[in-house]
Amino acid sequence: MKIFDNFKKNITDYTLVNKSELNRIQNTNYSLMKSMQNINPLIPDNDRPSSPLPFLDTPSGSKVPIWRLHPFRVFEMSESIGDLRVVHEAIIREMFRNGLEIKPRFKHKCPDCGKKFKEIPAKDYVPLVGGDSKKITYKCDECDYEGDSKEFLRPDPKYRKILESILERPVNNNEQSLEDMGKMFEKDVDIIDQAAVIVTREYAIRTKKDGNPIDETGAMCEVDMEKSKVSEFIRIHPVQYSMIANDELRLGIGSDDNPRWICPRYEHRDKTLQNPVCDQCGCKAFTAIIETNAIPSGMPITEPKRRLYAKHEVIFVAGRSTPDMLYGNSLVNAIWKKVMSLYHQDEYIWKYFDKDRPPKSILAIGSRNYETVQSFFERQKQGARADPYMPRPVLLNTDNVGQALQYIDLTPNFKELELSELRSELRQIIFSIYGLQPIFGGESSSSGLGNESIQVTISNRTIKYYQRFLNKKFFSKVGDIFGVKDWDILLIDSEEIDKLRELQIKGQATDNAVKMYGMGFDVKTNGNGEFVFSQMPNPERQLMMLSSGHGAGENAGKGNNDKTKKTTASGESKTNFEGEPLMNRPSDVGGSSGGSLTSGSSLSKKGLSETEIRKIAVETIEKGLINEWTLTNMAKKFGEASGIDYDKALNIIKHLIQSRL
Repeated sequence: MKIFDNFKKNITDYTLVNKSELNRIQNTNYSLMKSMQNINPLIPDNDRPSSPLPFLDTPSGSKVPIWRLHPFRVFEMSESIGDLRVVHEAIIREMFRNGLEIKPRFKHKCPDCGKKFKEIPAKDYVPLVGGDSKKITYKCDECDYEGDSKEFLRPDPKYRKILESILERPVNNNEQSLEDMGKMFEKDVDIIDQAAVIVTREYAIRTKKDGNPIDETGAMCEVDMEKSKVSEFIRIHPVQYSMIANDELRLGIGSDDNPRWICPRYEHRDKTLQNPVCDQCGCKAFTAIIETNAIPSGMPITEPKRRLYAKHEVIFVAGRSTPDMLYGNSLVNAIWKKVMSLYHQDEYIWKYFDKDRPPKSILAIGSRNYETVQSFFERQKQGARADPYMPRPVLLNTDNVGQALQYIDLTPNFKELELSELRSELRQIIFSIYGLQPIFGGESSSSGLGNESIQVTISNRTIKYYQRFLNKKFFSKVGDIFGVKDWDILLIDSEEIDKLRELQIKGQATDNAVKMYGMGFDVKTNGNGEFVFSQMPNPERQLMMLSSGHGAGENAGKGNNDKTKKTTASGESKTNFEGEPLMNRPSDVGGSSGGSLTSGSSLSKKGLSETEIRKIAVETIEKGLINEWTLTNMAKKFGEASGIDYDKALNIIKHLIQSRL
């Protein structure tokens, strides 16, 4: 602490940083600078456990994993072995089959707390039929903010145009589109379970006019991110990069627990910095998290160019099937033996037909005269050394003429091997580990169309999961890079049937909401497309609907046309689409087409007219709804007041409620 005390004492009268002072600050240990600045330490206390995985540490601070199966080998298998490649190609083809689209992240957003809503967050219960939407008051269910439609924020159209321009033009100097970049990103995830894309920029450097440092670090300039422009999106091959992290896997910190800094200027990035200021240009540095070409010996090029990049300059994924801190774990590790088995089977079949004879056999030559067959024997031996599938010659000393020349096959034929069943089983395992079915690889099912439909359904679920993952981990981050918060670039669903299904579900929910509203329940949406109902019916709405008439009850109130005088409807025998009888048939007691409640003769022991009976029934129902009577109590009260038997009174009460609600 003596050094720190002296350092702190020396800066008591600190007023201006000259060049010599700047050099002294840059050469001072960074831990002292953190204490001087009275800021939170960049490196927190060691509250993380160390990683149990083996890594190789580079001088730059990056950690290179010790691969179980080297990525070069994994990529070679994926590119050259057809049974594995067809899986990866099927995934890409189905995911990108319908292309990309731009969709809003929300429909409304609270201007106070920022909560996003997919539907109108209405304050009051909104009539499902009629009403003026312009007069609807919005209310956030998070912070209770209230306002009209203009106060709640909508997605800004100008940001949509930004994403449209990204989709329309190439994203790098190689004329690659954003869709191409997404395909490469997805393929790397499929093969090696990790991916990275570098986002290069044209940085705008800002320098203070007074020539003084911009902050306590002593930096003389810094990057103006708002004025900086994105230059290119470049995919990095997974074997080409390594993550900078310490033993606790904190990004941006080396194994020595010191941060790794880099200059914003790319020409100064061939090395890491000890301080957060570039020692060449004095610019405020970035924290580096990724290094490219960390180990030249592992690269296919002789002298690869090393580069380091900051966190905001890279989009990376560390594992989809097995999410991890730095690197993924390829699914090929679990199936590579099965993949290689298929490869060797292909090689066996190729050699079989290429040589026009079964391989790995023995040609036995028998003779009493060794010199007679010596030349022939030597030629066969030389041919066998050059071609392992050529029959091996063996010289037999025999007097039996029948054994003069024998061909001994050491391999079974195709039928004995049952290669078709074996290959089908291996393909099934390979497809299954990726969540797909063999039908996506072109194999037909022996169980008929029903089984194929199941295979397609299972595979589509996997494809949708892969699409959601890529949308979240890559395409949504593209919008964030350009400062777009209102819109997203998304993959279009692979199957249109899913949209139809969503519409059907939404239609059913709407029908249910209409019925609940008709029964007197308050209905509104929660701002996310879901209907919310009150726990109890609204008595006032029920009374209003009973008194005014609703649905079939409207015709009952008219009752003066020819149709309402009929006691039997022509469509009485009709059924709905599920085969159930239509409800509220006109021939029922008190039918909805205005039929008589008493079926032509009064049921009342008091001799009341139909109009009087209907009035008593409605009044009874109104009182019952207010007092929360059961149907039994309503029927009992109505029967006592009208002089109608209980069973008939109950039927009338039920009918009036069903027909008018």
